[in-house]
Amino acid sequence: MSYASADDLVLAFIEPFVSSLRHMALADQGRTLEVFVDRDSVDWGADWQAAIQQGIDGAMVFMPIVTRQYFDRRACRDELLAFSSEAKARGVPGLLLPVVLLGHAYIAEDSQDVAARIISERQYRDLKQAWVDGPQSPVWRSAIVRLAGELVSAATAAERVLGDAAPPANDATGVDDAPGAAEVGEALELFGAESQRLVLGLTRVLETVPTVTPDPVLLQQMPQAELRGALLELASRLVPLGVEFEEKGREFETITMRTDEIMRAYIRYLRENRLDDVLAQERASLEGAEEAFAPIGEIEVFVTEFLEMLRPLEVSSAPMRNAMRGFREGGKAVNSGIAIMRHWPRIADGPEVGTTPSAVDAARRAVARTV
Repeated sequence: MSYASADDLVLAFIEPFVSSLRHMALADQGRTLEVFVDRDSVDWGADWQAAIQQGIDGAMVFMPIVTRQYFDRRACRDELLAFSSEAKARGVPGLLLPVVLLGHAYIAEDSQDVAARIISERQYRDLKQAWVDGPQSPVWRSAIVRLAGELVSAATAAERVLGDAAPPANDATGVDDAPGAAEVGEALELFGAESQRLVLGLTRVLETVPTVTPDPVLLQQMPQAELRGALLELASRLVPLGVEFEEKGREFETITMRTDEIMRAYIRYLRENRLDDVLAQERASLEGAEEAFAPIGEIEVFVTEFLEMLRPLEVSSAPMRNAMRGFREGGKAVNSGIAIMRHWPRIADGPEVGTTPSAVDAARRAVARTV
């Protein structure tokens, strides 16, 4: 279960939910649940990316407990996006089983936020009323019994798919709809061109910001009446820049996510068809790729510093809060896209074997062009 810990401090949802779900799964479905609810636990731990891949092998259900805050927590977003990509690549998207408590208005198929779109596409389970009524209510019991059944069904269906997915050794028939090297290469070339365009656009916005932003220290020293007018003027200059930054940040996150899904499906194809020599080359081609991603991370650093610099003005001014919203949302999307890219060197982890020409070499070339 993935959740924003700040939510549970107030909602007090996780403990009764886990207890009820375990009991109903056993009582109604005859299945014992092992539930990981703490990302700092040894079982989930530091290398949660590897835990996701291993968990999918065992038909582990990933259950995000969603409120509006969930989408603003970087660890939550990283886990959700990584699991969604890997589950789709393995042909078991049903292992992602979202539960929504609050923040329903933010979740839509046409949302600009790729994480919100994923939750919507997975036809989330709405437990708002069950939570409001409480763990002793009929609504709660009915919702948990239904959810326990869906959870067991999802795991059982995934077990069948994963059990049938592995072909006999030396059988290269593979999965008909899996992407090949050419398709992966095209996707990465597209990613290179699109990410270059978007990163350049993001950089131009950030380079414009200092030209319209007075020294925050001088602003804070102004008399109150004069400061109000200065902040209104500054906000009016920043709003269009924030809107543009958010749009490009969302696009960057989306194209990165789409590329991630294709890469993971290709790696799955190689594994399932025992193409170990090609897999080894793909792994080798991604070694050190983080160095190529580093310059993109400069955007992340700049946005963080910029937001921190203007935070005192943002706190004291509604127009400034409105103006900064686009930068915050865009920065969140950029950070999410960068996190996805940083996981790429690890998606081909496995036994070291021979070498052949690589399709994923294009990833490093594509990323290098973005800087």
